[in-house]
Amino acid sequence: MTRRTLALTAAGAVVTALLTPLLTPPAGAAPAAQAPPAKPGKGPAWSTLVGAGVTSSSEPGLFRTGDGTLHVAVAIRDAANQNSISVSHVRADGSYAGTSPAVGPWAGTTPDPDLVGGVGGGLRLVFGGLRTTTTGDAYSEGYLYSASSDAAGAAWTLAPNTAPVVASANGFSSYGTGVTTLPDGSTAAAYPLNSTITYQVGAGPVQSFAVPACCAYDLSLVQQDGAVWAAWYANGSAAADQGVFVRQLHPTLGPVLQAPGSVSGGSSLPADQAVAMVARPGGGVHVAYKVGYPTATSLAVWKVGDPSARTVPDSKGASYVALSATPDGRLWVAFDGARTEARAVRSNPSATTFGAAQELKVPGKQVYGIAVDGGTGRGDVVVNTGSAVIHTQVLAGLSVKAKPGVLKAGRVGLVKVTVTDAGQAVKGAKVRARGERCTTNGKGVCVLRLGKARRGKVVVLATAGGYDAGSDVVKVR
Repeated sequence: MTRRTLALTAAGAVVTALLTPLLTPPAGAAPAAQAPPAKPGKGPAWSTLVGAGVTSSSEPGLFRTGDGTLHVAVAIRDAANQNSISVSHVRADGSYAGTSPAVGPWAGTTPDPDLVGGVGGGLRLVFGGLRTTTTGDAYSEGYLYSASSDAAGAAWTLAPNTAPVVASANGFSSYGTGVTTLPDGSTAAAYPLNSTITYQVGAGPVQSFAVPACCAYDLSLVQQDGAVWAAWYANGSAAADQGVFVRQLHPTLGPVLQAPGSVSGGSSLPADQAVAMVARPGGGVHVAYKVGYPTATSLAVWKVGDPSARTVPDSKGASYVALSATPDGRLWVAFDGARTEARAVRSNPSATTFGAAQELKVPGKQVYGIAVDGGTGRGDVVVNTGSAVIHTQVLAGLSVKAKPGVLKAGRVGLVKVTVTDAGQAVKGAKVRARGERCTTNGKGVCVLRLGKARRGKVVVLATAGGYDAGSDVVKVR
């Protein structure tokens, strides 16, 4: 049984949350606090989107509407042990714009609500749950249900229980729900429970298939060119039955593909949240996951169908990973640093090389889950700290390489500095060190003339518009 499962007693009268579902602030509640601007060198500021009722199992769902607003769905639990779902709103510039109640209170909801596009550019919220545990009541069937809103996300309408997203009575017990929208506006949704993955596309029939060995968890869905893809983690005992898997569900059921490197020495690491997967503009379905055992030696990003995956820099020890695409086809990868900080890194436009990983200090908290959206080109990072869901926005980092890496003390030294973004030269970057300055040319290169330096270290700092600063160190001996 996983952390996100809801179980009913045999009598059906009490809902026990083995997966700690969540809620929204009550209507009229004061907006969550906006963090003050960060001080230079201290990293980006964080805003609290939802506080009261958030637990370590709360797994936000993200969707950006056409007006540039990022919407964040969060399930929480109130003092009466009732569960609700709220939707917070973040402007394109990264500022917090309020939180709206969407669903609840219910006897139980799954803690991983999904947000996808709705009719006319609006929003659709998908979740599993039980509004009551009384047999025959509306919304007591245990299906995957939905609610809809316009693009503002302020007022939500619950869809009839006679038109669920997946008409399966075990939807409330999902081990991790995935939802996506097809080009015609209909939804495709799926969820795992034990060794069975159940799914439904639009108004079609409920379908399912079994994994070879129990159990499957943390499923996610994407669609590209009308094809729906599912990814999940499985923990079977045999190497062939565990790790991260991908399969096309629609329009035809394809072969099950095991992600390369997701099993190490016959063992694998669980996803711990929805498997990170994105359909990249420009082509390809990409999946991010942990490599190594018993802790992650790195994170990998795999373009489905390729023989191997690419390694994410500075990702050793990560427990959570999220993935998103920018409009021009770059990938943002967000992850934690051994659960004590957040990190984010952006790829080049072809998603073949990653830039410098940005370290995002989470204010006094641990990381219990992470999400990212790259819809503006920047990285909007959402973190669950165990007691709140918080947000920040980051720029891609500059990679800086100074050569030679060692100078002799007391002598004048020339240092060649190369500034890149995910392997691409950055022209016009401003470089400085110990009072000396230069500007990079079309190859991303400039030369610093350092005077008779004292023993120690010289920090070479580079800045450029649209990027976070990057640096390298030259040793003086």
